[in-house]
Amino acid sequence: MALPQSTISRACRSITDFVGLGLDASTNSIRMMMGLPGDAAPGQSDNDHRVNLFFYRIEPSGFFGDIRSDEIWQLRLHCLITTFGVAEDSVSAGENDLRLLGEVVRLFHEQPVLDPLDLDGEQVRMQVVFNTLGLEEINNLWSTQGDVTYRPSVAYEFSLVPVIPREPFRGSPMVAMTGTEARGRMDARHAAFTGTAQPPEVLARTVDTAWEDWAPAICLVHNSQCAQSLSFALGSSELAAFSPEVWIAGEAGSAVTLLWEVWDSSLGWRREGATLVTTAGSPLLDPEQVGAATTVSIAMPFTDHSGQAVLYAQRSYTRGSDGATLTVRSNPLLINLYQVTP
Repeated sequence: MALPQSTISRACRSITDFVGLGLDASTNSIRMMMGLPGDAAPGQSDNDHRVNLFFYRIEPSGFFGDIRSDEIWQLRLHCLITTFGVAEDSVSAGENDLRLLGEVVRLFHEQPVLDPLDLDGEQVRMQVVFNTLGLEEINNLWSTQGDVTYRPSVAYEFSLVPVIPREPFRGSPMVAMTGTEARGRMDARHAAFTGTAQPPEVLARTVDTAWEDWAPAICLVHNSQCAQSLSFALGSSELAAFSPEVWIAGEAGSAVTLLWEVWDSSLGWRREGATLVTTAGSPLLDPEQVGAATTVSIAMPFTDHSGQAVLYAQRSYTRGSDGATLTVRSNPLLINLYQVTP
């Protein structure tokens, strides 16, 4: 019975498959392997080339060292890629080693960021960094491989790869409003807040659409005012009458997509609710000109239970330097629904 896969094993397999696809392994009689170089060395009767990926070191990312045990942990993978060519006609095994190794280097040079990989709902794009191994490190690696002769190899770092807990942290709700209150007694510091809380102010901004990676700017238009955060009591007449009206600033006529992310105490954050493909208006978003704003309507993802809904506007563009398609998104808009205690 096969062991269950892990996010690390799936990431390593995706890297191996990427190399195999780039080398056209099935057509060129190349056997892709993952494990110790000593186990990948061909025997006397073998007539297929081999490319082996040996993930010899796994280390923490160096970021967020104090995360919770139920939060995603990011790792860096270090890999030694070794080629085992066989002699063909007038081409020696050593030359085929270099032909294969040169193609591997070319693949990662041309695509230093790998295609997106879905790992249990997490979208991962691993970055590839060439590592230079010193003579001592090369000797340490190959001295453990038995009688296998050293073969030309290259080392790469692949980062970042997530370790996803079986029951991951669902996330916390966002802060809808902030306020301050001054007290003169230390023993009252834990008393209930009695000050005035305010949602964040919407500031005038102009989206610089001269840059290819410009992101939309959005706000809610409610009661003839701009807002980034709104709160409603469940079952209230205000909630029943509310329909989100969104002002989208960006390059005029450019396609953008409105989408929701929602949170509740049982399921945490997740993508839910309707999406709406629409267009941006002018690059200017100015609360002083809210009366002239062109808005679009989008349905609320839920109104029947407490929780939060966050709205984003996102757009995709093709990066001119390499033709990659990337997605950017706007500032968030928060709608908070709360239960009134009887």
